Amino acid sequence: MKKRKRLESSKIVYFIFVGIVIGELIASIFSVIFANSSDTREAGLSNIFLSVLAIVLFSVPWLIESRFKLDIPNYLEILVLSFLFASIVLGNIHNFLVDVQGYDKLLHTVSGITISVIAFEIIHFINLSKPMEARMSPVMTAVFAFTFSVTLLVLWEFYEFFIDTLSYNINNETLRNMQRYQWDNTSTIFPQDYGLVDTMLDLIVGTAGAILVSVSGGFWLYSKEKKRLKKEA
Repeated sequence: MKKRKRLESSKIVYFIFVGIVIGELIASIFSVIFANSSDTREAGLSNIFLSVLAIVLFSVPWLIESRFKLDIPNYLEILVLSFLFASIVLGNIHNFLVDVQGYDKLLHTVSGITISVIAFEIIHFINLSKPMEARMSPVMTAVFAFTFSVTLLVLWEFYEFFIDTLSYNINNETLRNMQRYQWDNTSTIFPQDYGLVDTMLDLIVGTAGAILVSVSGGFWLYSKEKKRLKKEA
């Protein structure tokens, strides 16, 4: 009964988000059909792509569960769905990443947290299939979660650099600005261009999120392991 409730709660979140995105998709299609300028048409086409991408990514956790016969924890499904919604729908379709100050850094912090939690769950799943003496220690689990998260954060910054560079070389009139290299650095603290500042801050806040989860998760696993050993002694 408890398992059924957990699955139902994640389904509710899924259907709410998909319903919202379908509304965005319909609105974007109409904006393309009735567009009175090339900018409006391009924005509509971009939002159509993002809406379809969001629906596909929302379905990934269930596809993984059905394909590999895994039971992804309910809280993790909701966390991933919420992050995707905040990133794709609010961040890109509604332009929060540009219009809302600090939103980009908040997302990178949450991404570090989310990826670290996923890493912990991966190790937990692997440990369950092994005898107690062969399981990964709490310290190594925390190290893996941290390095896994930071590695993906760095790969994302590679992706941003690649997209900005590619779009610049294809057509320098319709530039992408994922690394914010087109923004002016008005701060007196950082001597570099804003593009470099943006990249480094993204990595710093994402790493901070990874540290938060890795350290707290490591301590939790250590205390749990200590209690188990005490019980067996």
